[in-house]
Amino acid sequence: MRITIAALALLHFSGQATPFSSNVINDVYHNQANGVPTARDHNDGVPDLYDAVNLLLGTNYQSNADLDNRFVANDQLFVGEGSQSVALVGLTAGNHNTLGIYTDIGVGNDKTAILPSDPHYGFKGDGSTSQPFSGVTLDINGEFGWYLEQGGPLTYSTFYSENQLNGGWDHTMTFAMPELNGQSRYLDIGGNIVEHIFTNAYLIGWEDLPFDFFEPGMLGDDDYDDMMYLVDFKPASVTTPVEASEPLSAWLLASGLLGCCLQRRKRRLSAMVGLQSK
Repeated sequence: MRITIAALALLHFSGQATPFSSNVINDVYHNQANGVPTARDHNDGVPDLYDAVNLLLGTNYQSNADLDNRFVANDQLFVGEGSQSVALVGLTAGNHNTLGIYTDIGVGNDKTAILPSDPHYGFKGDGSTSQPFSGVTLDINGEFGWYLEQGGPLTYSTFYSENQLNGGWDHTMTFAMPELNGQSRYLDIGGNIVEHIFTNAYLIGWEDLPFDFFEPGMLGDDDYDDMMYLVDFKPASVTTPVEASEPLSAWLLASGLLGCCLQRRKRRLSAMVGLQSK
């Protein structure tokens, strides 16, 4: 089947008892633990994960903690089942990161690179005809995993959406974006501007550095915004369709995807902070 992919940046949850560092799993950064892993924000410039959601949906989130009810706990594998897409939305890494897929589940050797590195900062468009997201098209059927290959300058490492291939650590976080389903965004695929209508929209954020790289006890810098991708593939764990009109928390709980049964109290949202490149 033909599948379109465009670049943005996202994250995942899985396998071992503590696939995230204590800083993330305990939400120490926001001084409140509720069981939902929360990536660090406001730590190294923008965009953060919540900034990407604001860009895509026009929301007014103020921190990554506001994304708790979108978090997909089991996102190690995804499913290809038609003409779909992936878009690079934004990045803060400044490293040479290449996104790819692999089909030998649990092994990670049968890899195909799909989006090249982009060693810059900030949002890479807005999905309009004048500022399309970078994209790619490929053919794939069935379950597959994602990988991110860093070709320097800090490390030369490959990270996978399956925790077991990362020594147990989770280098991705994934968030449901049902409001985008049925909507279109424009992608630059090989120099051609293509309109793509999403049916299974999810945002994936990557942490592109290993454990203890910057500080003891941290997976990279624990922000999961190094590469952010908007994908039109659903996680293999998702069996219940989600509609934009449904309360996200109710759907995630019904699907077994929300990492906890506690809900952070709604914050009063003020005006959206301005976005800028690092």
